[in-house]
Amino acid sequence: MKQDLQEWLNEHISRDELLHGGGLWPQAKFVRDVLPELLFKSFEEFEEHKPVVISTHTSISVRLPVYQIELPCGMVITMRCNFRDWKVSINSPQDINVDFAGLFNPETKWHTCHFEGFPGKLVYGAYASNKKQFSVEIDSAYDVYTFFWLISTKMKLR
Repeated sequence: MKQDLQEWLNEHISRDELLHGGGLWPQAKFVRDVLPELLFKSFEEFEEHKPVVISTHTSISVRLPVYQIELPCGMVITMRCNFRDWKVSINSPQDINVDFAGLFNPETKWHTCHFEGFPGKLVYGAYASNKKQFSVEIDSAYDVYTFFWLISTKMKLR
């Protein structure tokens, strides 16, 4: 399953969700509208690499997407939010040498059971072990934004 995020939202988000600001809508808007500003140099670049939904998982009885963004540089970002935290996997053609300032524990190697909805092959080892391919847990959308801002700045993505 690989579906454009907006198409997935059109099929799965309810009118009540939109009217009452439920949990899915804010996280989807964050992935669709906010993160691309950090990751793409132009609208045209974004149009060619829009976020997609590759899978789903359920948290507090809400069906949620597992997002994926493939960047022009070859980096593939897979992530999900379950209302408590964000899980992010990075697969990059080059090392990402960034001081993440404590946003996550660089030594933690996650088991696939903690990455609900992720295909198992997309859950990688610890950042400290492999700076090209790693998986992390990040507490909030603010921290996810900072994580991607640090990567974007260091890697000159935009």
